[in-house]
Amino acid sequence: MANLHKLVSYDPSGGSPPVADADLSRLRIAWIIPDFVPGAGGHMTIFRIANYLERFGHEVRFFVQNPTAHRSGAAARETINRHFQPFSGTVELFHDVVPDAEGDALIATDRFTCYAVNAMQKFTRRFYFVQDYEPAFYPAGAEALLTEATYHFDFDCLCAGNWLHRLMSERFGRWSMSWPLAYDADIYNMNANKAKRHENRIALYARYVTPRRAVELAFMALEMLQKEGVKFEVDFFGWKLGKLNVDFPYRDHGILTSKELAQLYRTATVGLVFSATNHSLVNKEMMACGLPVIDLDLETVRAIFPDNAMAFAAPTPEGIAAEIKRLLQQPLERERLQDGGIAYVRDLSWEKSARLIEAALRERVDHTLRQGPR
Repeated sequence: MANLHKLVSYDPSGGSPPVADADLSRLRIAWIIPDFVPGAGGHMTIFRIANYLERFGHEVRFFVQNPTAHRSGAAARETINRHFQPFSGTVELFHDVVPDAEGDALIATDRFTCYAVNAMQKFTRRFYFVQDYEPAFYPAGAEALLTEATYHFDFDCLCAGNWLHRLMSERFGRWSMSWPLAYDADIYNMNANKAKRHENRIALYARYVTPRRAVELAFMALEMLQKEGVKFEVDFFGWKLGKLNVDFPYRDHGILTSKELAQLYRTATVGLVFSATNHSLVNKEMMACGLPVIDLDLETVRAIFPDNAMAFAAPTPEGIAAEIKRLLQQPLERERLQDGGIAYVRDLSWEKSARLIEAALRERVDHTLRQGPR
């Protein structure tokens, strides 16, 4: 309990937001983030957007809350540049006391950073960069309740997709906007070399250490297909599984580089990526490589993807097995989904998503300044 109390209890910073008008073409933007290690997907998205905001002319900095992987801001900045995205701004670490900082826009990035942001009073406007519905990560209890409480803070929500946008605006009454998760088209594409696509290879995102990926459902479905005599091979990726007690052929790739993932997506027959909360950007990376995708038939997924871009499986072993079997046995259906997926992601880009976020930051900062002292 003491550790949980420490994470949500911060003394207010004191002070007031800047009284001068903001330069909307050069906003002073600060992000509060948890510490990170190479391979962190949510951090990669944060650093991508920050990189674009810098390129658009804004002043960007990071504050790392309760660091465990880094001992200095300089070390954290080096990790960002080496393993994530180019970044030229400052990085600082903090523990029990919130940073003495001021600016135009302050952005929280997860449940515990919200408590720090809520205590920092010297910014014109505070935001929440919402990439998932985090109360669903925890059993009903104190952690889930403390997480849901952050959606009642007076933050404007920058949401990764329409499902989260509707949730924040309709259920929690927040000002909210939606920006789409995108992909790097220089890496994830059909490739002019046209690698040969296999006829029975399943690329399965097997990050079992993240419960919302529902990997167990996929394993049960594969066991059903095996008993039915369906011929297939599996390429597991996203986490190292080790030796498995299964009879079907498989490759345990573990964590692959972006280029290795793109090559896998260009040669597999079907891609499986599940999420029981907000959708994964892996779906879109697969689509960009021409890989037909199966995800769970849930509101969180239906809110993002049209029928012609993805196969939706009932979230049961039987439903998933049936959908895999259907696609393995119907090449014309795979071709239809391939075409629909490519068309769906064609106009997505991280730069466009960053421009939407930039416009929201400008709008809300300007709105607050026009209102005067609150």
